Amino acid sequence: MQTIEQFLTSDWYKQVTAEIIQLKPQVQFVEHASFEASLLMDSFKERKYVLEGFGVSAPTEEECIQWIMEQMDRDKNHMMSYVLARLTFSEQLEDDPDGEFPEGEELEAGDRSEVVEVLGFTRSVIANTIIEYDMVKNHPKQLTAYFKRTHIPDAAKFSSQIKKLYASIAK
Repeated sequence: MQTIEQFLTSDWYKQVTAEIIQLKPQVQFVEHASFEASLLMDSFKERKYVLEGFGVSAPTEEECIQWIMEQMDRDKNHMMSYVLARLTFSEQLEDDPDGEFPEGEELEAGDRSEVVEVLGFTRSVIANTIIEYDMVKNHPKQLTAYFKRTHIPDAAKFSSQIKKLYASIAK
């Protein structure tokens, strides 16, 4: 059995990452970090919850790995195009590390975070983007719920932007 941690450092995943870098040489990835596996598993759990609801067991790491590999086997060209478009989209976002807050709950000026340095993408961003690709392609009505479950600020607006992004590469 392979763990998510092993998968993210596997030759197969390194090859996918190398292909992304070949297609988009300016993209930068940070070194693999130990927290990536648990965050990726959280994304899988939230996907399953959104699609199947309460009362279902969490997917195993092996099921998640198998699912990602099957998705790539099925639709690699479109998926790679989406990953590249999504990375470009992310690079163009105005970064607000604190997210958005409802009126009356905004942070005080001294409590706001400050971006000191942008290091690049975590390597798990590719696997997370494959999950997102599946959601936007096959379950677009649940995309906002998925983004809410994964703590994306202003999930409805972000969902709309991602749907437009997907439409632009799906042609």
